[in-house]
Amino acid sequence: MESKLGIFAYILSLVLISVVSIVAFLRLESSPLLQLYVVIAAVVAYNGWGLIYHLYRKRLTLSLVLEYLLVGALVILLFFWTLFS
Repeated sequence: MESKLGIFAYILSLVLISVVSIVAFLRLESSPLLQLYVVIAAVVAYNGWGLIYHLYRKRLTLSLVLEYLLVGALVILLFFWTLFS
């Protein structure tokens, strides 16, 4: 069983990625290109977090990696269309 401190660290890092990304996105309201860069950085950070988490829990599979990559690509594509249409 994973320690409570380990679980707390994973959740804290995920919350930190989310909060920093949202704050940066909202502060860069006047620049859609920089907002897109923030979204890309958030997706990369989230994918990295998820892959490390599942690798540590020994549940990382190729299908899980592809799922993270495809969902991340979809998020980037949706923000791209929203910001530049």
